[in-house]
Amino acid sequence: MATRTLYQGSKSCCPWKKLFRVMIAAVTVAIAVHTWNSFSTILHRSKHLPTDTNFGKSQAGTLQRNPVKERSAPQSHSLCPEVEIMNSSKVTKLGSYPQTKRFLSVGIASVKRPSGANYLPQTIQSLIDNLSDKDKKNTYIVTFLADLHDPPKSTTKEELSKSFGKYIEQKLLTVIEVYPKFYPPLTNIKQKYGDSNSRRTWRSKENVDAAFVMCYCKELSQYYIHLEDDMISSPSFFPKLQDFINTQNVKPWAMLDVTIKGSKAKVYRTSDLGNIASYFYLMYDEMPIDWLMGHWRRVKEQHPQTKFPPASLFNHIGDRSSLQENGLSGLRQKEPFFDQYDQKYKGLNPPATVTSSMSPHQGKPQDAYDKGSGYFWAKNPRKDDYVLIIFKTPTAVQEVFVDTGSYQARDDLLNSGVLQASFEAAEGHPQLQSSNSCGNFKTFGSFYSGKAKISTDKSKRVNCIRILVTEKQSKGIYLREIDVW
Repeated sequence: MATRTLYQGSKSCCPWKKLFRVMIAAVTVAIAVHTWNSFSTILHRSKHLPTDTNFGKSQAGTLQRNPVKERSAPQSHSLCPEVEIMNSSKVTKLGSYPQTKRFLSVGIASVKRPSGANYLPQTIQSLIDNLSDKDKKNTYIVTFLADLHDPPKSTTKEELSKSFGKYIEQKLLTVIEVYPKFYPPLTNIKQKYGDSNSRRTWRSKENVDAAFVMCYCKELSQYYIHLEDDMISSPSFFPKLQDFINTQNVKPWAMLDVTIKGSKAKVYRTSDLGNIASYFYLMYDEMPIDWLMGHWRRVKEQHPQTKFPPASLFNHIGDRSSLQENGLSGLRQKEPFFDQYDQKYKGLNPPATVTSSMSPHQGKPQDAYDKGSGYFWAKNPRKDDYVLIIFKTPTAVQEVFVDTGSYQARDDLLNSGVLQASFEAAEGHPQLQSSNSCGNFKTFGSFYSGKAKISTDKSKRVNCIRILVTEKQSKGIYLREIDVW
C-alpha cells in the first residue's frame, strides 16, 4: 500500500510525460503554421494576382487588382489564364489563336526601347525569310507586345500589320498584347545583387513577360523557342533545329540552347511550358531570367548539361537594350559561332572530291563539304598542310566561304591560313594533259578569326580550291563548313 502510494505520488510529482506531449503539440502547430504561411504566399501570387503593375513610375495606376482564373488541365496545373482569355480580343490583336498543333512555335516578347531602336521587324523578317514554304506551314510566330501603355503597342501593331499582313492571314504570325490582370506588382521589388530600382523592375517584368507568352504558346506546337526581339536566324534554321533535337542523347531534356549568350534563344517542349511559365511567375522578383532558366535545367535533369549545336542558330543584332542604363550592349552579346549559311547544309555545293594532308581526329574532309552537318576535325596541323577541293569538272565560282571552330572545339580554329584557287588553263596548256593536275594556285584571301570568304574571277572556271595552313599551330582544326557558290 505504501509502495502504491509512493508510486502515485511520484507520478503526480514528475510531469515530464505531460511536458513531452505539450512539446509535440507545439512543434506540430509550428509546422502547420509555417506550411500555411508558405502556401499562403504562393496562393496570394497565383490566385489574387495583384495588378498594381508598373514599369517605372510613369505607368503607375495602369492596372487594377483582379484575379485571373486558373486553367485546369487533366495532367498539369499552371497559373496560366484560360484559353478563352488568350483567344479573346483582349489578348489576340492581329491574327487568331491557332487551332491546329504544329511542330514549332516561336515566342517573342518585345517592349519599346528608350533609345527608340526597333529590331522586332528585322527579327520577324529573318524568321520568315529563313523558313521554306513547307516549314512555314509547320511553324507559328507569336509576337507579344509587352508594353503596358497603349501608344507603343498601337504604333508597333500598325507597323506589323502593314509589313506582315500576308503572313498574319496565312496564320504564320500572330500578334498579342499584355493582359494586365495577369501581372503581379512590379514596384518595390526586393533589393538583390546590388541592382538599381529600374533594373530590378526591368528584370522582374521580363520574367512575367516570358511567362505570359509561354502560356499563350503552350498548346500550339510540339516544341517552343523563346526568342528575344533583336535576333536574326540562321538559314534553314527549322531543319537544323530538327536535326539538333534528334541528336540529343539525354532524354528527357529540359532545355536546349541554340545560342550561347544569356536567354537569347532557348528550346523547350511545350508539354513543359505551363510548369515553366508558373515557375517564372512565382519567382519573377527573385533573379534574372537566364538564372531562372539555369535553375530549371538543374532541377529537371538528372545530369544537367548545356547542349549546343556546333554553331548558334540565332545571332544577336541589337545594339540598344530595353533597359536604358545598359546603353550600348550589342557587341559583347554576339555569338562566337553562328551558322550563317546553308549552302553546304542543303547540298548545293558543286560536285567535288575533298582530300587533306592532315590526320583526322573525327570525320573526313569530304564531310565538311557534302550535304548535312558533317565536319572534319584534324589534329596536329603543320605549315603547308592543306585541304584540297577538286571539282569534277571546271566550275564557274563566284564566292567561297570556309568556317572553322565550333562549340565542341572552341579553340580549334585555323589561325594562320589562306584560301587559294586554280583556274582552267587555256586550250593546249601542258597542265591539261593530266586530269589530276590543279595547276598553279592563286591566293585570294586569308583566314581571320577562323573564317575566310573570297570572290574569284568569274570569267574563268575553277579547277581546284585549296585551304593552306601557313603556320604550325598547337591546337587542331575543326573544319565545320565549306560553302561554294
